Amino acid sequence: MVDRDYRIVQCRECETYFVSPLIAFSDGDWAKLYGAEYFGSQSGWLVKKRDQELTGRFEKAMELLNGRKEIKFLDVGTGEGKTLIKGLQRGWDVTGVDIVDLRVPEAKKEGIRFIQGKFIELDLPKNHYDFIYLDSVMEHVLNPFEYLQKIEKLLNPGGLLYIGVPNEDSLFNIIRKIAFKVAGRKGISEKIKPFDTPYHVVGFNNKSLPFIIKRAGLEIRYFRNFGRKMEFLGSPFGSKAFWISLIFLFPIEMIGNLLGKDVYFETLVAKK
Repeated sequence: MVDRDYRIVQCRECETYFVSPLIAFSDGDWAKLYGAEYFGSQSGWLVKKRDQELTGRFEKAMELLNGRKEIKFLDVGTGEGKTLIKGLQRGWDVTGVDIVDLRVPEAKKEGIRFIQGKFIELDLPKNHYDFIYLDSVMEHVLNPFEYLQKIEKLLNPGGLLYIGVPNEDSLFNIIRKIAFKVAGRKGISEKIKPFDTPYHVVGFNNKSLPFIIKRAGLEIRYFRNFGRKMEFLGSPFGSKAFWISLIFLFPIEMIGNLLGKDVYFETLVAKK
């Protein structure tokens, strides 16, 4: 693909993290990175937890949309298509966009529209969508501000955008940095890693995410820092993964939550 010699740099103004030099993946390279194996197998606990999280996000969006009945919904970065399935079940007019089609069979049923291609290059209707969903996408694109500018044009006035991204300044990453130094591996970044799963090329913190949102002309209506506190339940009881998660990761995340340094951000923003 490309030379793996890179640095992680941070913008002095907005504090967004970037890879330097910029990663020059071709369309084919991106498609290979996000193949079917990208999602891997998921435990029953994690599947249920993600479904509950998605339901909560949709409920919060409907609250902010004042219970609007007819929803035109766009999911950018569709993946397996589970968000589209959930939207269709609510009677929404749903459309998904992704560079590769990895939808599960249920997400290919009648009533679900799918467009394969690069979102930034697609000719989509302006002032059209009531709710756009952008979960775990912005950390994968080299031009997140351009994404938000385009989305602002696609939203109806008062329409909502959901954004979910990792917190690069989480307590978990701070502890990883200390651990790398103690182990004599100071050259390893604890933040974004473009060549390792999950292939992040941009990173955000609690300053940079609001900064880029407001600069794109969008208004923050809801903002939360969170994490999955009981993730050890997703591993077989007594397994190595179970004990590592329970003894090490669970306490870190609990303390991180209290300090406002949990592992993930989610926000709902509106077109003015």
